[in-house]
Amino acid sequence: MNKEELREGLKRLEAYVSEQGIKNMFLEEGKQAAMDTLLLGLEMEEDLSIDISCNFVYAPEFGNVLQYYGQLELTSIMEENPQAFTELNIYQMINLLNREIPIGQFLYMQEEEEKEQVRHLIGIRYTMLTDLDNEAELAKCFSIVDMLMNIYEVLCSTLLLLMEGESLSNAMDIMAGLMEE
Repeated sequence: MNKEELREGLKRLEAYVSEQGIKNMFLEEGKQAAMDTLLLGLEMEEDLSIDISCNFVYAPEFGNVLQYYGQLELTSIMEENPQAFTELNIYQMINLLNREIPIGQFLYMQEEEEKEQVRHLIGIRYTMLTDLDNEAELAKCFSIVDMLMNIYEVLCSTLLLLMEGESLSNAMDIMAGLMEE
């Protein structure tokens, strides 16, 4: 598919998620966005939300790969409770969550900012092959968005347990028990 057809697919997804009540914004490739992007404002609870971007990744040898991506900044949490949120604990938590959650993936990233400060981020990523060309594909994409909301809730719950003083192993045991229910 060419770029225009992929853009039209994202616009069909935009209309579909709007009908489902999800706030969104389409950004066409240009000054605001490096590529056509559909931003989804997902809210699980009043104080728990994440923005997820949807865009096509250029991978012609595989087909049309739609990528979902969102991130949570950890810098302030790490500064608030440095003993619970060491880099080692975060790496271990990400590895354990990636083992527990069967699809999608968490990423731990560090970005250098001005004045030698580092931003700490956890990214949530999922990719799928789709042309976004029919109702079944749009419904599948919506179910992926729902799944990403659940994954984000698991991440935030784990972080909350760590902030409340649980050890990483106890927090992971609690989350594993909740996911089995």
